[in-house]
Amino acid sequence: MGVKCAALLPHPPIVIEEIGGRELKKAEKTVQGFKKTAAEIAEFKNELDLIVFITPHGPVFRSTASLIIKDQLEGDFGDFGFSKLKFKEKSDTNFAEKLLANTGEKNLALQALRKDDLVNYGIDQELDHGIMVPLNYLEKSGIKKPLLPISIGFISYQELYKIGKEIARTAAELDYKIAVIASGDLSHRLKKGAPAGYNSEAHIFDEKLIEYFKAKDFDSILNFDQKLVEKAGECGLRPIVTMLGALNNLEVELKVNSYEGPFGVGYGTIFIKAESI
Repeated sequence: MGVKCAALLPHPPIVIEEIGGRELKKAEKTVQGFKKTAAEIAEFKNELDLIVFITPHGPVFRSTASLIIKDQLEGDFGDFGFSKLKFKEKSDTNFAEKLLANTGEKNLALQALRKDDLVNYGIDQELDHGIMVPLNYLEKSGIKKPLLPISIGFISYQELYKIGKEIARTAAELDYKIAVIASGDLSHRLKKGAPAGYNSEAHIFDEKLIEYFKAKDFDSILNFDQKLVEKAGECGLRPIVTMLGALNNLEVELKVNSYEGPFGVGYGTIFIKAESI
């Protein structure tokens, strides 16, 4: 038991049909990449006990990653003008508590966010668009499983990787089969007028990342040139590093299903099948 599969999926709300409308055609490669990756994950739907999402758009803290612990998770696209497009999902508090205990045992920075904490921090939704956009495609592929929402923190990549390792250890100890989804967009600075401005070298980050994935050169991803990371203005590397931690000591098959940057932000869809060594 443990990690059965993993994926990198982007999270632009525009690739959801109800939101994107005619603009959807401009991101057709990404839409097809989503559908293909979701279908590949769906091949495991009868085996999976849980889907773990690593998101950069949930409750993000400077000194810790965070884990929402609630029986039921809710969210909608009200921030994008589509409040009627909503999700209500089951979570798994047993897994969450065990993961929290395991990371605590290793003195890793993972903070629990329970009901009172969410109220205190003014967080009124447990599911952010970093989770809901990929979830939209997963559910359309027939996948309906409990979710665990983990938000990155601005802690070291090494610590995020170790948290990923504890995700896998927790699954093994509880005899769970899980999928791990890294939700992340790549460079936000590919074109003039892009959301984070333009940087002439930003495209190199995306090209190198996709190249590293194709070669399964995870060490290079974990030790990415930080100057290039800063030029890219990305939001995907920390979720990716956490996911790679969960794949530690596993043999993997990997497919890059799509990459494009139609709006000045890089979107990549990657499917990873994991096997024990």
